[in-house]
Amino acid sequence: MGEDVSAEAATSPEGAARATVFLSPANGHQDAFDRDDFDAVAYINEMFPTENSLSGLDPLITSLKQKIRKVDSEILVAVRQQSSSGSRARQDLTAAKAAIEELFGKIREIRRKAEASEIMVQEICRDIRKLDFAKTHLTHTITALRRLAMLVNAVDQLQRAVERGEYAEAARLLEAVQQLAAHFQAFGSVPKVAELSGRVSALQMSLQLSAMREFELLGTGEDKPNPLLLERLRACCLVIDVLGFKAREELIESVCQKEVGVYQQIFSTTGETAQIERAERRYAWLRRRLNAKAEIWAIFPESWRLTQRMCLLFAQVTRTHLAEILDNKAPELSNNVEGLLVAVKATNDFESDMARRFGGSGADSAADEDEERSDAGHEADDNSPASRVRQRYERMFRDRDNAELLSDDAARAADAAREAANAAARTAFHGSIATVFTKHLRVYIDAEEKGLRETLETLIKEESWKPMEDAAQTNVLRSASELFAVIKKSLQRCSRFVSRGEPMLRLMGAFQRVLRAYAMKLVTRLPKTAAGGTTGSAGAGTQDWYIRLNDEDVVVVCTIIATAEYCNEVVGALGRNVSKTLDPPFGAQVNVSEEEDEFQLLITACLSVLILGTETKLDAALVQMTRLPWASLESVGDQSDFVTSFSRVLAETAPRIGPALSPLHFRYFCDKLAVSFCPRFYEYIFRCRKVSEAGSQQLLLDTQAIKALLLDFPSAGKPSEAVHTSFSGYVAREMGKAEALLKVVGSRPENLVDNFFTLMPSGSPADFQRILELKVMRRNEQQSAMDAFNKRIGRPSAAAPYVRAAAPVPAPVQAPALMPQSTPLVVQAPRQAQQPPPVSAPAAAAASASAPYSNVTPDGQRPPLTPSTSNRGQALPTSTSQEFVSRFRFGGGSGASARSSAAAAGEKMRETMAGSLAAMKNLNLGFNRNTRE
Repeated sequence: MGEDVSAEAATSPEGAARATVFLSPANGHQDAFDRDDFDAVAYINEMFPTENSLSGLDPLITSLKQKIRKVDSEILVAVRQQSSSGSRARQDLTAAKAAIEELFGKIREIRRKAEASEIMVQEICRDIRKLDFAKTHLTHTITALRRLAMLVNAVDQLQRAVERGEYAEAARLLEAVQQLAAHFQAFGSVPKVAELSGRVSALQMSLQLSAMREFELLGTGEDKPNPLLLERLRACCLVIDVLGFKAREELIESVCQKEVGVYQQIFSTTGETAQIERAERRYAWLRRRLNAKAEIWAIFPESWRLTQRMCLLFAQVTRTHLAEILDNKAPELSNNVEGLLVAVKATNDFESDMARRFGGSGADSAADEDEERSDAGHEADDNSPASRVRQRYERMFRDRDNAELLSDDAARAADAAREAANAAARTAFHGSIATVFTKHLRVYIDAEEKGLRETLETLIKEESWKPMEDAAQTNVLRSASELFAVIKKSLQRCSRFVSRGEPMLRLMGAFQRVLRAYAMKLVTRLPKTAAGGTTGSAGAGTQDWYIRLNDEDVVVVCTIIATAEYCNEVVGALGRNVSKTLDPPFGAQVNVSEEEDEFQLLITACLSVLILGTETKLDAALVQMTRLPWASLESVGDQSDFVTSFSRVLAETAPRIGPALSPLHFRYFCDKLAVSFCPRFYEYIFRCRKVSEAGSQQLLLDTQAIKALLLDFPSAGKPSEAVHTSFSGYVAREMGKAEALLKVVGSRPENLVDNFFTLMPSGSPADFQRILELKVMRRNEQQSAMDAFNKRIGRPSAAAPYVRAAAPVPAPVQAPALMPQSTPLVVQAPRQAQQPPPVSAPAAAAASASAPYSNVTPDGQRPPLTPSTSNRGQALPTSTSQEFVSRFRFGGGSGASARSSAAAAGEKMRETMAGSLAAMKNLNLGFNRNTRE
């Protein structure tokens, strides 16, 4: 049946499926079909896709059966081989176990023999260890007995040397005794050792007392003692040095106190020597003493630094004396400043001299300590085992071999240590006495400041107020150069002879106060306004800001500007130099920014004077413009007389001021002049009584001529400098507003409203009202124009507030930044009209179109002189509410009532309202052609 299923699987896919079911474990076959079986069936289907291909099935089956039999035979052979190899493996394993057992037995035997050998070695070494301990103990005993014998012998010799007064021999023996006694410190309970320790202590005390009595023979005079005494004292110094630090300090203190006692007997805090100016004698006495007794001080070891310590004690006593003298004579110091300075200079010289003399003494103590440490390293040689001694000497030999290699580094290290010691010695004397003068030097500071102020007064009185002719700074006042020369000389004197600390800082503060006073002196020399100041705002209708400058005044002001600029530069350099010269931390406290600001403000005040002086001259031309009969003018001719006056003022001012100022300051002058003049010119147009159409054309021609003169003004002052674009743009814009105003004024009545909104898009109702008052018109023409304007802005009635609904207002043009931020603004353009407060929200929006320009922009410049549109809808000041009502109640009734309400504002509105101007001549605005063509 299986063969039938295989044949069926080979003939068709259905047969393959049935064959799969037939061969499954469920049908009793030993192997189930898996993925490989299915692949085989698929392979058979591919081999025998048709019935005709089944002819090759029998040969295939035969071949497969042969392969199966071959595989079965190979499996049988492999099983047999595996069976035989397992038996052989068991035999090998048994043999390996036997070899391991034999190896373990041999290892146990070796361990047993090793333990026996160790026991034998221990038994052999036990006797050697006992012998080694015995040798060590015997060596220590022999060494101790030998040292004890040496100590007893040395003590006996020391006692005989003390009895004979042989101090050099005693010093040598005492050092040996101390070294030997150090080995018996642990045997203090032994009677013999205790007895020897007592004898050594008694001998040391006796030696110290004897040596100290020997130094009492050393006199305090300047006569040279006996050479034998000096040699004996030098030996006593050796004894004291061996006795240790305490004995050495006691002797040094005794000698120093004796010498300072002589000094205190000669110089006291009362009597003739208590004069502060005689402090130099104290230092001279010490110098003589050092030179006269140099041979005596040479007996003391250099490592003691006895002379240096005596000088430090002298400085301490002198400081106490001077402090008491200064406190007693404090009220008299102001009359004796020269004596105080002499004492300070002498003290500083003495401290410097002592620092140089003893600058290198700090290296001796370090050398002594190194020697002590090197000696201490060999104290325990006899107590150490031979192996340690050998190792130590081997290390010493290695170090000696490496010493040559390290000699250069050691030399550099020694030099560095010596330099550090020298610096420490110099520091010990620096300020040891001079600091006592610090709190009393205020009188010196006051005297310097007083003298400098007197010098300043003299310089100001003798000042010619003309530039120097014999110096590189030809445009600087002589007083400035001489004042700084005196200041620098005084600071150098203080730095060299007085102090570089707090007194010099105070002196710098006094000089700063004098420099501020000098700046005020220069301010008082400037020409004043009619109101008595140096700054102000040029405005119409008042003469309080007038400054009348002649040619000499202009030269003086320009010279003061150059002087202030020079002082500003020198003050900064002076502050930096003094900050570097002062000792820390006083250098960081120098600050001259206030003085620099004072001179900067002086420059600004001078420029303000020049601007107001020029504006005063230009104001005469503007007044002349308002007095011309513009209403009766019938034809346009050449430029008016006031333009000629204006041109003459600018032509005289530019060549005189331009070369005298720096480019930065001249640019500031030009910019501020334009900021001040252009709005004022615009305001003066409204001050003209009436302007006809021909008058407006003539005035427009004059305005264009004035604009051209203003644009050429910077080039006339400094031909080599290009005109800045901000200046030309500002002049063109502001004068363009005046031109636009004149074009509107010259318009025909029927075109007046249209031209107003075209040429003055940011104009306010107040501007239109002022134009009506300025223009020559009949009453009915004014009424018609007002009605058209009211209709254009959408005002329902004369009394109701209005909101402009026509002619969209462009964004305001910002004024250029005419000067650097660092230059403070003093001169301001004339104030614009104060606008009335709104009575309702719509009125606020309309009134914002005519809001005045603020005085100063954040960068110190005038803001754009065009009506602001950025604040529409904001409330206006309430202080002018009545004026608002009186100004804007027009148009609802008769023309007479409108003029009456406008007249209520009076001259105030004429002087404070401002507008903008635009070009007019090139536009066809329907003017009456009553001009010359």
